[in-house]
Amino acid sequence: MKRLKAAALTLLVLALAGAGLFAAYPFQASVTARKLTLRAGGARRVHAGGLAAWERDRCAPGAACRCVALVHGMGDSALTWDNVILGRGAPPPPAGTRLLAVELPGTDGSPPSDYAVPAQAAAVKTALASRCPRWTVVGNSLGGWISAELALQWPEGVESLVLVNAVGLSDDTGLLLETARILADPTVEKIKDFSGRAYFKTRAVPARAWAAVVASIKSRPTRETLAAFKLEHVLDRRAKGIKAPTVILWGSADRVVPASMGERWVRLIPGARFVAIPECGHLPQQECPAAVS
Repeated sequence: MKRLKAAALTLLVLALAGAGLFAAYPFQASVTARKLTLRAGGARRVHAGGLAAWERDRCAPGAACRCVALVHGMGDSALTWDNVILGRGAPPPPAGTRLLAVELPGTDGSPPSDYAVPAQAAAVKTALASRCPRWTVVGNSLGGWISAELALQWPEGVESLVLVNAVGLSDDTGLLLETARILADPTVEKIKDFSGRAYFKTRAVPARAWAAVVASIKSRPTRETLAAFKLEHVLDRRAKGIKAPTVILWGSADRVVPASMGERWVRLIPGARFVAIPECGHLPQQECPAAVS
């Protein structure tokens, strides 16, 4: 009985400490909680071919394995895929599936490198090849551009492709360059505006958390990535060379990337099909994870 009382008291103290931590540092506490939930759900932190990653491996040794790579966007991290990795709102990843959410170069444990899109795609290729010979590759925003470039560089390794509100084509509206500049030099007001355009539903973010959100973005190589952008790397002319079966998955409430870009991806990639997600914004993996899963 005394042991039970002691254990209960310990749990109460931990809960109160956790509540105090969240009250004082809501963004950091939320990130920590998400990482702990990933681990509790069977994911683990790994290094794959030089890149840090979150991996959930449900493949039996020696058995057939379907490998799915998840590639985040600019200023983001692999943690953006936590709901998909855990199967929230949808059945969990089936047995025989390996999910690998990579951290792009310079992000959250991955070493800095060349930030040009072709170089980042090559880094992702090295990471994926260390785990499986063939992949379904899913990329959001800048991660979609990198994933499409990867499909061109490594056609034998990319067996299917999912581009989620992906950039990577020329943009006459100037909206994408404006967004990249916001992420490269973020302020609280700029990121509040970006969040309002990126999500369909208004996010309940405590006022004291915004500065930590900005600091998190600044800790990633957003300026270096913007500086490495080159017009010759856009895929308007090369997308037709993508051989992998491709789905263009689009949060239809996205006000960060023009909807016309999703339609252009479909026209450019042979056989690509378009799937719209209603009432969902630029980051469907966070806002509508069941649809992505």
